[in-house]
Amino acid sequence: MIYKYNKLVRDKIPEEIENQGKECKYEILDDEKYSKELDKKLLEEVNEYISDHSEKEMADVQEVLKAIIKYRNIDEKRVEELRKAKELKKGGFYNKIYLTEVLEGKNEKQEQNKINTQEGLLTNIDKSSTLDELQEYIRSVIRIRGFEKQEIEKTMLLLLEETGELAKAIRKDYTDMRIDYKKLNHYTNIENEIADVFIVLTCICNKLNINLFDAVYKKETENVTRNWDKKENKNG
Repeated sequence: MIYKYNKLVRDKIPEEIENQGKECKYEILDDEKYSKELDKKLLEEVNEYISDHSEKEMADVQEVLKAIIKYRNIDEKRVEELRKAKELKKGGFYNKIYLTEVLEGKNEKQEQNKINTQEGLLTNIDKSSTLDELQEYIRSVIRIRGFEKQEIEKTMLLLLEETGELAKAIRKDYTDMRIDYKKLNHYTNIENEIADVFIVLTCICNKLNINLFDAVYKKETENVTRNWDKKENKNG
């Protein structure tokens, strides 16, 4: 009968098997495979220790760690220094402390300062403000709200989401399409949704260093020369 093992074993295992009058096949691993098998062996030995918490299984764990330290040229003294430094700073695991939750209270003073700053910026714009001024206002408040470094991919997804919200708002008030009245609170104010779409679109422009006015003006210089007649001109 042949038993398949396919795992890393101790160095004297093949000799031990042969001394029992059995045959075995094995190979010497290259560095890449050896590295992977060491990690697998560590998990195996740790799981066995967790099963019975015996000194024998702890010895096996330490033997694998010893092999890993040697293979990876790990400085044991440096490891001990790091362990002691972390223990000094954060303690060990001897007092049986089991953390259940952390309550993060907002810094009310900081939050109020953010509100005051945004209100101050808002007073600087009105109906006479230019598109450039509005774009700069949105850049400033987004920075204060902590979304300045949001990835462009997430901002694009947010634009799609806000556009969908606008579509639902229009559907509710300006079409004869059916809506789910159980989710009526999901269909919001059209003006609010238009504002959200504009704000997110402006955020995308800011992330890509695109001047919104310049982009619209350039596009319109092309549009004014286009033929907008829906009917196709046919000869003869």
